[in-house]
Amino acid sequence: MRPAASVLLLTTLTGFAYGLLAWLGLYAALGLLPATPWFGLGATALALLLASVGLVASTLHLGRKERAWRAFSQWRSSWLSREGVAAVLTYPIAIAFAAAVYHDGSGVAARLLGIAAAAASLITVFCTSMIYASLKPIRQWHNAHTAPDYLICAVFSGAVLLALLNAAVYGTPGAAAGVSVAAAAVAVIAKRLYWRHIDAQTPLATLASAIGLPKGTEVKPLDAPHFTENYVLREMGCTIARRHAMKLRRIALVTGFAAPLVFSLLASFALLPLAATAAALACAIVGLFTERWLFFAEATHVSALYYGRKI
Repeated sequence: MRPAASVLLLTTLTGFAYGLLAWLGLYAALGLLPATPWFGLGATALALLLASVGLVASTLHLGRKERAWRAFSQWRSSWLSREGVAAVLTYPIAIAFAAAVYHDGSGVAARLLGIAAAAASLITVFCTSMIYASLKPIRQWHNAHTAPDYLICAVFSGAVLLALLNAAVYGTPGAAAGVSVAAAAVAVIAKRLYWRHIDAQTPLATLASAIGLPKGTEVKPLDAPHFTENYVLREMGCTIARRHAMKLRRIALVTGFAAPLVFSLLASFALLPLAATAAALACAIVGLFTERWLFFAEATHVSALYYGRKI
């Protein structure tokens, strides 16, 4: 499918935002949040800012933006609606959490609200992932890898961002650097398993099966359905050469996960912690944008079969 810039911003920025908020909540619940009250307040504000930018960006591709509110009305059946509801509900929880941390970061209220903020953040990311994982016509999304990959990337990106904030304020990334290393290693394994899975998948349908002919029968259309590009081809028929896909996969793995792993490892040993964590975050941003672009570009909708595309 065609990777829309607005959706790329949504899925990437909200990963950093909710990942950071989840780690802040977990730190508070475990009593590990830095004693400075302004740190928790500022970090939570940054997480909500990133989430807001991502959510606002997601409306840019809508034809009738004034009707965006209607997405909240179908929460019983739509994962898109559930994502919107979960994202909105996260705001008051996060604000209450920030206030509790500012008042008493080690108090019971801060710990309980930290758990609630972490849970709300991860639930929102899960709802985002299920928007794609629930789409049966797209085999690259409708599988058991999509939701865990989204959560892993959010946990990883949030840890990298938290490590940089710690290094900038206190001169050391703290435990967040070690978490970044572990999360990056898990993310590399998860992405490789995902790509191996979609490469080994058989097509959902073929031209032969679409018209009821036996498997393996060769069928070729006599004429193209359309002489010019239409909406289906433009939005759902995006193609990317395999050699380019392989190159972009390597870029995503190296810049998105391997480089942050190395820089986070250096920071954990107190080797230029601020510069190392900044480099880890910069690489993670580039790599995750590349990985998310590939997630959309490699997806093939079954409707493209009508136009002679391989799915």
